[in-house]
Formats: sequence, C-alpha cells, structure tokens
Amino acid sequence: MDRTTTTGNNPRRPDLSRDNLVDAAIGLIDRDGAGALSIRALADAVGVTPMALYNHFSSKRDLIAAVGERLIRSTQFDGGHGDWREQLRYCFGALRHLCLRHPGLPDLLKLDGVVPEAAYAPMDVTKKALQAQGMSELDSVRTFFLLTGYTLSQAAFQSHPTPALAPTEKVRRERISGRGHGPVDRRDPPPEWDFDASFSFGLGIILEGIEGRIRAR
Repeated sequence: MDRTTTTGNNPRRPDLSRDNLVDAAIGLIDRDGAGALSIRALADAVGVTPMALYNHFSSKRDLIAAVGERLIRSTQFDGGHGDWREQLRYCFGALRHLCLRHPGLPDLLKLDGVVPEAAYAPMDVTKKALQAQGMSELDSVRTFFLLTGYTLSQAAFQSHPTPALAPTEKVRRERISGRGHGPVDRRDPPPEWDFDASFSFGLGIILEGIEGRIRAR
C-alpha cells in the first residue's frame, strides 16, 4: 500500500514510476553504500510500503539489475578514437569516472545474476581495439581484465582512502619520518595526492606494456 503525503487538504501519492524508483535507489546507494539498498530501505526513502515496490520489481535482485543497467548505459565507453591507445584511455577513463560518481556500483554488481548486458561494453571496446592490432581474442580479454582491475582499484582507493597510507607529505612527516624507513624519509611527496595524474601515469605504463607485447609478435 502507498503512503500518502498531504499538501493543504489534498493528499498526494508518491510518484511510483519505475524510473523514479531507480533514481531513488541510486541516490540511496550513493549516500549510504551498496549494502544499504533493500526493498524496505527504498520503500522508506520514497514513502511507501515495501509491497508497493513489487509492482515494479520482482525482487531485490531485479531492483539491483535495473540500477546497474541505468548506471552503465548512462556511460559512453567507445570514444571513437582511431588510435588504440587513445581508445583504451577513453574507455577506462570513462569507467573510472563512473565508479567515482557512484562508488557503490562495483559492490552492487557482485551479486550473481545482476550484471547487465551493457556491462560488457568496455570488453567489446578493448577487444576491438586490440584485435585490430593483431592481438588474439584471449589476450585481448586478459588485457581487459587487467585494465578493469587497475581501474576499479584506483577508483576504490580514491573513493574510500586510507588516510594513514596516503602518499603525501603530511603522512610522511607525521607517521613515517624518523622510524627507520630511510627511502621514504628521503622522498619529497606532494602536499596532496593527484589521483588523476596517478591514474593516467599507471594507465600509461600498462599501455606501454601492451604496445611492447604487440610489437613483439
């Protein structure tokens, strides 16, 4: 049963369109994390009883699949670049930005059976770019998982950093200096860590390795 809100003398029913419910679920995940999403939590967030949501979603799994589909389809992974390096930079840069905007997405998709077809778009981009350079399909897929693992780990660390491990001058000075870690003591880390530059640097190293593999064929 829907709960109603009152404006003046006129009761107003919540707008229970599927799109609005998915929007509300995304907001809940972005605010409280993937673990916070449930039929009951979403019902509370939009002001209805849990049973009202079953008109739109058959289960929590169905709800999560709808959220994943919406988020992934909102992102363009194919940059249309002729150069394979730029194509992969664009693709995994887009994946990183998606995960930074919605940090709960990777955890959300761990549930068996909820990964939408659209989630394979980055794999298709990677395979097409690398197979055009002569890389085998198997190695192209392996490279996709390498790039995905790197991208997700970078985004996760940026979204949920461990302050004591941040490679900054403040951490070096307060937590490391004078404790016998000579190489670290002699470093000159930046005041704040540039995550964009760090991601680009690491991605560049991976792409150089891929290029070397292609040339060695």
